[in-house]
Amino acid sequence: MSLNVITEISSLTPAQTAGIVKKGRLEKPLTQKELADLSGISLRSLQRIENAEVLPRLYTLRLLAKHINLDISSSSQSSPVSEASIAIPLKPNLARKWILSISSLVFIVLSFSAFVIQSPTFPENLFETVNMVRAGCIIYTVILYNIWK
Repeated sequence: MSLNVITEISSLTPAQTAGIVKKGRLEKPLTQKELADLSGISLRSLQRIENAEVLPRLYTLRLLAKHINLDISSSSQSSPVSEASIAIPLKPNLARKWILSISSLVFIVLSFSAFVIQSPTFPENLFETVNMVRAGCIIYTVILYNIWK
């Protein structure tokens, strides 16, 4: 039996996931009903996964992984990779990125505003104001780079 190591599960297509789960189930050998009962998910959910109708969440895959030869590990862990392994880059979560981008901008603007409001002598001239805005832009650029890379 081969051991599938999935280092970045979130970018598998439903068809790839279906193939991995079905292959693992058949290697055991288990019926869909038996695997559903063992893992605690519904039979219909397992059928949808194996028919590539849905892309299961990582939690569901971890439940299945306990009963079929499927090892789900994160990319930060160093695990031996067999010839049957799949290494796929992480699929970005667009909504999360936008929320982080906008909330970090709001946080930076509020932080700099609070600093200016509480200080009676800052900024003394236009040069200090421009440097403060430049520092805020640099901080925001670094944050955006880390979010969107």
